Amino acid sequence: MRTSFSPFRHAALATALLAVLAGQPAHGQAMGEHAGMDHGAPATAPSVGSLPSSDGAGPRGYDSYGIHPHMMDNTASSRLLFDKFGWSRDRDGQNALQWDGRFWWGTATDRLVLKSKGERESGGGSSAKVEAFWSHAISPFWDLQIGARRDFGSGPKRNWAAFGIEGVLPYNIEFETTAYAGPSGRTALAMKAEYDLLLTQRLILTPEIEASAYGRNDPERGIGAGLSSGSLSLRLRYEATRQFAPYVGVSFERKFGRTADYASTAGQGRSQAAVLAGVRFWF
Repeated sequence: MRTSFSPFRHAALATALLAVLAGQPAHGQAMGEHAGMDHGAPATAPSVGSLPSSDGAGPRGYDSYGIHPHMMDNTASSRLLFDKFGWSRDRDGQNALQWDGRFWWGTATDRLVLKSKGERESGGGSSAKVEAFWSHAISPFWDLQIGARRDFGSGPKRNWAAFGIEGVLPYNIEFETTAYAGPSGRTALAMKAEYDLLLTQRLILTPEIEASAYGRNDPERGIGAGLSSGSLSLRLRYEATRQFAPYVGVSFERKFGRTADYASTAGQGRSQAAVLAGVRFWF
């Protein structure tokens, strides 16, 4: 997952703030000097108002004052984020409730992550999935995820084992990809990428692309082998607060191969465009 929420960034910013308030060098400098610290020196509490006289290269480094760059990494915390929660209306006049959210709990290194995404059409059709992962940080900006997925909605329910990776590419592009394996030799691959473009301090444009592919046909759920579907959406949100941001947007979706054939047989279009409105929120 996806705005990227990186516990490592939050820990770094918090440590830097503490350093600034204490009148000490910033976190990045302390990190660079960390290797040269004498961990054997006894800790001595500084008197009120005093500052370290060392630049960090000597025995009077930050460790001697009980300040560690990673002291917050093992603090457990949680967050619920809905990147999308709202309404869509396609060019055929069909309305639908859409959502894309996640909840996580844990430390910066290891977390339980729950994800849910789907839509419920006013005509009664629906599609949704719920995923549960153990997420482990393998670098400052990348997490390895292992877990399971369950598909709901129209057609029979499907269960999958899941293995994926998510993080931040250069230029702050949030990226995630997950491979799935299910009973009867079923396999699947999903990919998602998005980017927040700040037009102003409160107005943010988010382009998002998604694609999915399957290893075999699943006619009961209208899914064909190969590249199944792809979508592009543009959402413009206004951050009334950091935690609450209404948005409007448009989305374009295209089905491919056998999946498009199944859609045509069911009287559905191979492609669809829709307008979006909703709210992004977290707490």
